[in-house]
Amino acid sequence: MNLGIVGLPAAGKKTVFRLLTGTSAEKAPTRDGLVIGTAAVRDPRIDRLSAMYQPKRTRYAEFDIAMPPDLQPDTARGAAWLEPIRRSDALIFVVRAFAADHVFHIKGSVDPIRDVELMLMEFLLADLDMAEKRLQRMDKERKAKPVDNLRDREYAVVQRCLEHLQSEQSLRTLEFNDEDRKLIRSLQFLTLKPWVVVLNVGEGMKEAEARLDSLATSLRTQGAEVVFLSAAIELEIAELADDEREAFMQDLGLSEPAAHRLSRAAYQSLGLMSFFTVGPDEVRAWPIRSGATAPEAAGRIHSDLERGFIRADTVTYEALVAAGSEKAAREANQFRLHGKDYIVKDGDIIEIRFNV
Repeated sequence: MNLGIVGLPAAGKKTVFRLLTGTSAEKAPTRDGLVIGTAAVRDPRIDRLSAMYQPKRTRYAEFDIAMPPDLQPDTARGAAWLEPIRRSDALIFVVRAFAADHVFHIKGSVDPIRDVELMLMEFLLADLDMAEKRLQRMDKERKAKPVDNLRDREYAVVQRCLEHLQSEQSLRTLEFNDEDRKLIRSLQFLTLKPWVVVLNVGEGMKEAEARLDSLATSLRTQGAEVVFLSAAIELEIAELADDEREAFMQDLGLSEPAAHRLSRAAYQSLGLMSFFTVGPDEVRAWPIRSGATAPEAAGRIHSDLERGFIRADTVTYEALVAAGSEKAAREANQFRLHGKDYIVKDGDIIEIRFNV
């Protein structure tokens, strides 16, 4: 699963990339014109479990990030990065909401509402182009040979998408059933992808949240997760020593870096959740899709565990922490044995019983 970071020039995408991956965009590897990185999901539950077990290693869940070149208005449909970014499973829109005379803005002024609408329109036009071309190809196929029922259904769904896009509405606002989504999955429509909007503000976080509240509310009604952060301040926080970082955040009234919240929002937008494995050697969060079964969770750890799966011994994070120790949780009968049909829940702590 991977996430694409997009935005206009000078919006703060490179800083967001660095905050999430710990690597500067200039030093990160590239592929197909995209800057590639891996982001850790800063989950406070892992920190709490590590404090309990004092393991040799602590590992957060991770997801992949791809960052294309700057989005240039009126060129998105023909941009070289368009096809690779279509393969992203979700998108982060970085929107500039800070004033700085020394920082260039492609439109000459800072207006986050306009910039959001501009980016959405570019992606909508790209999807419109995709729908038109797909229908044109299908029309040619119809003339060349008989079309089966499946193709007819696909044609009808793509036609609905085209009409919706022509009315300048995102495909997120069009209703689809599961079969519809399967039929158009290969088209990778951009306006159908889950999205997180980062409003990159200045130092006055509270003032910015109040000023941009109506924009944030509107975006949330469109299905977006909205995160406010000051990329400049977050970068300064990330570069401080641990003891200095805590004091600095207290002065700013922050309980944790906004970049940590962003990592969790981005992770969830990918349809992922975490289960945990714990012990003196390692405390680790494992990414897994929502709705996955216990054997699938076992397979995330090792293929042998899925192949020889017998039972999953589980306890919830909340129950373990409340008990204070694994021993106390077992004595309180908080652990449960589950079979192959068990649907893993976010925060489950799992030990796999297997035989191969």
